Amino acid sequence: MAVTPDKKKRPTTEFMADVVHERLRDAILSAEFRPNHRLVEEELADWLQVSRTPVREALLRLRQEGLVVQRKGWIVRDHAPEEMLEIIEARAGIEAHAAYLAAGRLDGERLGRIEELIERMEQPGISRVTLNQLNNEFHDLITEGAANSLITQFYRRTKVNYWNFHQPVVFTPADDEVVNSQHRELVAFIRAGDGDNAARVAREHVAATIRIIRASLGLQ
Repeated sequence: MAVTPDKKKRPTTEFMADVVHERLRDAILSAEFRPNHRLVEEELADWLQVSRTPVREALLRLRQEGLVVQRKGWIVRDHAPEEMLEIIEARAGIEAHAAYLAAGRLDGERLGRIEELIERMEQPGISRVTLNQLNNEFHDLITEGAANSLITQFYRRTKVNYWNFHQPVVFTPADDEVVNSQHRELVAFIRAGDGDNAARVAREHVAATIRIIRASLGLQ
């Protein structure tokens, strides 16, 4: 789908770079573009129906964020497992404080959407791809509900997920049950305005994910 907005508004290069950056970032973090995927500026420009200038600007930003590297062209960075775990560990504190703030600030509309996402994630036979997409939206909404722009920036910086590993990480049905239970507990505390317990569950939730990743990758 073209990302070019209404031509009558004559978008600036900076605006287009913002749009392209978000689209490419989403493609990387959702694993649409896997680690070591080669990113060719001309091909990306054709795909997004923009000029090469905003594509190059977007790629430079993604390099600063550690998501792509230049190696005889642009490629999606393949993070070492240890580095990925450090990023996810850092997210524990960010998501915990986001949950703490959201407990006093999250509006009813977002809460309703979050509870709807939980129901969908618990459906039998749901695909892992769909589950990952719903899980992303779940955590995005809680972070947005914290209503703190710096928290949102830090969250985006650490938003690298287990499906971004080159080596696959397997969640068992038992693991999924734990994740679903923590989701429900987290939202219950947020709805009750209990920031302390919401933060505790958010931290435990990330810690559980780290344990699963370590076990799946055979790390100590």
